[in-house]
Amino acid sequence: MKKRLGVVIIGLACAFALLASAVQAADKPIRLVIFAAGGPVDFVARQFAEKLSKTAGADVIVEAKPGANGIIAAQSVIASEPDGTTLFFSSSGLFTISPIFQKLPFDIDRDLIPVSRIVINASAVAIDANIPAKTVGEFIAYAKARNQTIDFGSPGVGNITQLWIEQFADATGLQLMAVPYKGIAPVMVDVMGGRLAGTIGDLPAFLPHINSGRMRVIGLVGEARNPAVPNIPTVHEQGYQGLNALSWYGVFASSKTPDPLVQQLNASFKQALSDPSLRNSLRAAGVEPAASTAAELTALVHADRARWATLIKQKQIKME
Repeated sequence: MKKRLGVVIIGLACAFALLASAVQAADKPIRLVIFAAGGPVDFVARQFAEKLSKTAGADVIVEAKPGANGIIAAQSVIASEPDGTTLFFSSSGLFTISPIFQKLPFDIDRDLIPVSRIVINASAVAIDANIPAKTVGEFIAYAKARNQTIDFGSPGVGNITQLWIEQFADATGLQLMAVPYKGIAPVMVDVMGGRLAGTIGDLPAFLPHINSGRMRVIGLVGEARNPAVPNIPTVHEQGYQGLNALSWYGVFASSKTPDPLVQQLNASFKQALSDPSLRNSLRAAGVEPAASTAAELTALVHADRARWATLIKQKQIKME
């Protein structure tokens, strides 16, 4: 009897603690922490935040904490109060690629927990619009005629763009050099300025420059065309295999966050992502809304990490 009473008391204590946390959090805005302002992650996070503020019943702020390929942003969330109001809105790379390349200053699987995937991105091979190529085959002919290594820009090292460039080189037989930059913005500047032949990245970042005629997409990553650019075929569709791994964005919380709060957040995210106006605006930018359960996102992280680990080992890719 005493044992049973003790269990009840412990259960009530946990419930009251959770209630107190929820009451305290109700007076605070939800902060979606991103690792860089102005890029596609920022764009999607702000679109999502506007609808989430209505479904969550709280103000939602997007806050950039740049530096160290997302490590600083992740650390700020890990160190935050685990009340569901400080969340990490991240692209996939920090969770699926960074742990392979480097020893992080935290245990990413222990210290952060998935809440939900938010979107799957359309990604693309984009080149300087002055290069006389509109297809992958034409770009291969152009590159081989130059008989030299072709420079492709990458927003840093040890990221998905660097690995996509490796896959594109394998698929096409070209000699490509991944040139590291501090972010995607300076990469695009140098592609448009003719200092780089091209890059591979998320379509939302490229669309304004594609529409202005300063960049050209010659093929999409993956196996399906995208409604935002319906006339552009995939690299796979053009007969070059291997560039199929898509990127995604998801939300993660401190691992100390109580599971009922995680589930509450997950439900709010799904509701926000079901809004027709949000879905339409994201799709117009080449982004597919794709909510998941926390368990589904956990499985996706581990599956993608295993895929990239195999490629990194086979190609002996170094973080340099």
